[in-house]
Amino acid sequence: MKKLFIIFIILFSCEENSESILSASSGNLNEISTVLSDELWDGVVGKTLKESFSKPIYGLPQREPLFKLRHIPSHVFSGFVTKNRTIIKVKKAPKTETVISYNKYAKPQLVVEFTGPTLKEIIKQISKDRDSIIGLITQNEIKEKQRRIKKSLSKDLEIKNNFNVRLKYPSVYRVAKTTKDFIWLRKDIKSGTLNLMIYKASMKDNHTTESYVKIRDSISKLHIPGPIENTNMSVDNGYLISSLKGVLSNGINYQEFRGMWEVKNQFMAGPFIGYKFDDIKNNRQIHVDGFVYAPSVNKRSYIFELESIIKSIIID
Repeated sequence: MKKLFIIFIILFSCEENSESILSASSGNLNEISTVLSDELWDGVVGKTLKESFSKPIYGLPQREPLFKLRHIPSHVFSGFVTKNRTIIKVKKAPKTETVISYNKYAKPQLVVEFTGPTLKEIIKQISKDRDSIIGLITQNEIKEKQRRIKKSLSKDLEIKNNFNVRLKYPSVYRVAKTTKDFIWLRKDIKSGTLNLMIYKASMKDNHTTESYVKIRDSISKLHIPGPIENTNMSVDNGYLISSLKGVLSNGINYQEFRGMWEVKNQFMAGPFIGYKFDDIKNNRQIHVDGFVYAPSVNKRSYIFELESIIKSIIID
């Protein structure tokens, strides 16, 4: 049996003038240029790519893909199209491998190449490495979104003063409500609002989904009212909540929750993405919860913006 492996190639130059010749990359957020022949794209390889990288995102009311794939036939891959920020190339080759390159044609850029001698080997390689590749692409796209957000950062100090925590968010977000232990940030959009709420909890609280829902519902009952008296936002218990654990690049441990919120009997609902951060130094948990109200429109980009803001957290 052939040994399958991943080769990581990081294309860095030691010479400053080599760095300067790389032009800036381009491309929409969460879009991947897939470079392969029409024959491969129209067959089982293309199907595997779509199933792997365009699978629906969990926690949204509409079916929206994780990434948008844009096919570029191999024979036209030159010039401007090589500058796209995220590229996946697939081709037949004697060796079965996944090669990952950074800043190959532009900067910043991630290029992933899947190769194998047969269709079966290529499909097997894609399936084996897709989760790690999705993680790399997601990380890079969040960095790009955060870079764009930095162009117009809010200078408000409410979060810093109340929680000794910093978040990098756009200046278009306004403080809708603040108390000693709670802050609600809100951004008006054409179809509704994007929202962030920041609050803290005891380190004694466990890490179960039930515990998270209980805390979130108690906070939203106090601070996030519905459209009429005696109504408020709460977690939609009819929708299964996903949960995963991870570590930010700055070493902060987190637990992520995705699901749906609702205001009962008021035809108001939407997706949320919540994070619970362990603040060991201060013996507490910091919760940062994003939720979207945008009826009848796609919400993938909105949830992604909230995720990018939340993952910029710095706990002082």
